[in-house]
Amino acid sequence: MKILFCCLCFFMVGSLFSQYYYNDLISLQQGTEQYKLFRSNRIHKIKATSFEADNSPTEGFVLEQEISLDGKKITLSTQVSNGRATVTQRTFELGRPKKSVNSSNGIETKTEYSYLENGQLQKMLIATTDTAMKVQSSELHIWNYDQLGLPLYMLKIKNNIDTIRVEFTKDEAGLIAEEKWKKKDKTFETYYYYYDNQQHLTDIVRFNTKLKNLVPDFQFEYDEKGRISKMTQISLSSSNYLIWINTYNEKGLKVKETAYAKEKKLVGSIVYSYEQ
Repeated sequence: MKILFCCLCFFMVGSLFSQYYYNDLISLQQGTEQYKLFRSNRIHKIKATSFEADNSPTEGFVLEQEISLDGKKITLSTQVSNGRATVTQRTFELGRPKKSVNSSNGIETKTEYSYLENGQLQKMLIATTDTAMKVQSSELHIWNYDQLGLPLYMLKIKNNIDTIRVEFTKDEAGLIAEEKWKKKDKTFETYYYYYDNQQHLTDIVRFNTKLKNLVPDFQFEYDEKGRISKMTQISLSSSNYLIWINTYNEKGLKVKETAYAKEKKLVGSIVYSYEQ
């Protein structure tokens, strides 16, 4: 059984378009830093091999990234056992993501980024086309910042007509503490962000209606160099969770991700190799 891949699908559903501060800004920054790490190490190809809990290779799983010689394009190709393939092409400009095109099973998603003069994300436009159903949709994120460069609010405009205002508040240290989603001045979702003494993000929390309590969606731990050494992802619909343990080499490149479920049960692992 492809247990690891099934877990990945189960936990990713519902998390891709939430926590806008994390997904739009923090993840974008992390991706940019990873890109710079690849470039500084002259990496041109990355391969990932998935292993099940019994250490057998995950059947049919293929994941490869190729970086063009000029560093302006990264092509990510993924295939799983059912033959479904996904291809993502990312283009970079001035060391920052400029555009991403994802194609999978007749659905194409284009993401375009634009920045302020100081390099902060200003707009992110996501356009999705379902060629089979002949359906198109769009989502525009417009970011606004205070004088210190911290986000004040973001407008999410869906299909040019439906607008949600996402507002942010800061804690005593000036870090983003709350993310509130509002429509017609009514708050309908709130995320809470928590940090350690080194100001690393440790928890993203919201109210779980099923458990009727504040529950983390994500929890992070870091090594001595500030890299994520452990990530815990909580299921949105149950008390299940998945723990990822990251291992890095001497160059700072991630070489292994090991996944555990409840009660420290090994689910599987992903091993990365790099070519210069």
